[in-house]
Amino acid sequence: MAKNMPKKKSTVKSDFFQNSKVNIPDKMTTKRRQACPNTVLHLWDAIAYIKQQKQIPNFERLSAYMKRVYNLSPTDLERQLNFAVSDGLIVVKKSLGCKGSKVGIEQDGYRIPEEVKERDGHDWYCFECHRGGEVLLCTTCHRVFHEVCINNDAKSGKFVCPVCKNPKKFPVELKRNELNTLLGYTCIRLKEKTRELHRIPHPDDEKWRFNFLIYEPIDLVAMEEKMKANEYTRLGDFFTDAQQIVHNVIVYFGMQSRIAEMARQMLGDCEYDLQEIVQCLNCYKMSNTKTDAYWFCQPCDPPHELVYAKMKGFPYWPAKVIRKHDNCYDVRFFGAHHQRAIVDDEYVKPITTSFQNLGNKKTPSFDRAYKELLRHQQLVEKASKRKSAGGDKVTEESTLESDTVTKVNCSSKSKTPISRKRKSTSTPVAKPPSAKKPANVPVKKNKKFYQESPTSSSPKNISSQDTSVSEDINDHNLVSSSSQEAAVSYTSIAVQTDTEVSENTASPSDKDLDKNANNKLEKACNCSAKYEKAMQDLHTRLEEEHKKDKNRALKEFSENLRKELQIENEKQKYLSSALEKLQQEHQEALHKLQEEIEAKHKLQIKNLTEEHKNFLSETKKKQWCYNCENEAIYHCCWNTSYCSVECQQVHWHKEHKRTCRRKR
Repeated sequence: MAKNMPKKKSTVKSDFFQNSKVNIPDKMTTKRRQACPNTVLHLWDAIAYIKQQKQIPNFERLSAYMKRVYNLSPTDLERQLNFAVSDGLIVVKKSLGCKGSKVGIEQDGYRIPEEVKERDGHDWYCFECHRGGEVLLCTTCHRVFHEVCINNDAKSGKFVCPVCKNPKKFPVELKRNELNTLLGYTCIRLKEKTRELHRIPHPDDEKWRFNFLIYEPIDLVAMEEKMKANEYTRLGDFFTDAQQIVHNVIVYFGMQSRIAEMARQMLGDCEYDLQEIVQCLNCYKMSNTKTDAYWFCQPCDPPHELVYAKMKGFPYWPAKVIRKHDNCYDVRFFGAHHQRAIVDDEYVKPITTSFQNLGNKKTPSFDRAYKELLRHQQLVEKASKRKSAGGDKVTEESTLESDTVTKVNCSSKSKTPISRKRKSTSTPVAKPPSAKKPANVPVKKNKKFYQESPTSSSPKNISSQDTSVSEDINDHNLVSSSSQEAAVSYTSIAVQTDTEVSENTASPSDKDLDKNANNKLEKACNCSAKYEKAMQDLHTRLEEEHKKDKNRALKEFSENLRKELQIENEKQKYLSSALEKLQQEHQEALHKLQEEIEAKHKLQIKNLTEEHKNFLSETKKKQWCYNCENEAIYHCCWNTSYCSVECQQVHWHKEHKRTCRRKR
């Protein structure tokens, strides 16, 4: 597979985006591949078939094969063939004919390339529509996108794809082991429904084809191996791998294939399971493990709201509220099957409602569900008691620690001399602190939390506290909210300085020091202003360059689009003219056939008329038996004949002896 192929870490273009700080064009598009992957697969089949016939796969033979098997016109074939050659998926090689009418004639033969080109850091097809063309390269991953496939209005020098911009699509804070354990259940559920996606490509497929078309191969088995190795750190990474499977399947098998529809269904199931983990990871874990018969009674942290919910045609039933959305409740019922349902709020009653107000009948199934509800409530009550008992212990310990800290601060205050205060007031600061001005200091709450409440201390301690405050704030800004294991609260610390003493006792040398410090601050401020001006100039220059590059790119894009539309219009005109010609030929053939049928019909009528006339004439020329109407052979009188003596005697005795005109 393509995993064994050597990979480059970055191309020249990606190195340019990563290393350069200025002159970075915004949204620089590039053509990765243009040929349709399915058409390329068909062309490979055609080349292999023609080579099996010991023939050179030239354009005429490829055109005949593609027209016969896939109904592809020569014009479309020529365009796709040129794209495939430019993409490096088909190689043109001069060959001499060795048989037939082209013996010794040099002709262009098409071959399948022997080796796959090394990866250059980015995919060949758009991650959104899964097609080739002019794409934008993401600077943080291997994905590429068409400019029309994304809504990116940011004026940044680097393009970041939507996948990298939204890493916290499924926000949940878990340890890596717990996260991968939950994803293991998701892998099992996905593999049960889609067996065709376990291994891609399948063992029967030719892997070299997959390596030519798929940049980042992955399947459900590979995702399961990553899960077992604890490589997933976010739910979004797992969902991105599922999206990569859909991308690979559509590129290789086609948009309308059965396995592509299966992959899209798998992605929907994956997103549903990940949303379930985000809503309540405890419910998701317990519903997959089911350690005992009362797994549904185990409380979650925090516990779910309990209600009585009613479905159409069913009575009110005890249930857990998984989430609320608008005026609907997503609930899971107590009982045998623990079914899920979305119920309107008008069909939901609080759990404190009495049985008489529910209007239910007592049934064994309701009794079983009610017993589960009572067991769940007991377990929730026990858990809350344990939690409150643990919280009381933590509160006592924190009180003792805060008392100790207060004593230490008071002792340090009493030992601080006034001269230290005077000396510290001359140090340059951005804003002189007012008397008893509180400062917000972030304090991390652990299991044993406490609150520092220091009284007014020496200026030395104040400066050290200010430094620690700034460092804590910087650290807090650097660390993202998702990576912090403990919440951060702000505790106001009162800082008191004796400004009146410092003003009254300030010496001339102290004033000189203050002037020097102010001059230094003004110089520093001037440097900052120069830096801001330089950055503003750089920003302005980059925006101008960005506008120029954007206008040029838009102009090129519009020109290419105009050419493509012109080609499509010519194609439509050609198809319409061919269709009109075909319809005209059909009408002429139909008219000719109708004339032939009418002429043949008239001829048949004429022949039948002649035959009838001749038969009638011959019939009139014969004589017929007066008695039985068969052909007569015995003549009696002027209009009477008989076929036999018996008929003559019968007719004679019956009536003819009275009317016979034969002379006796």
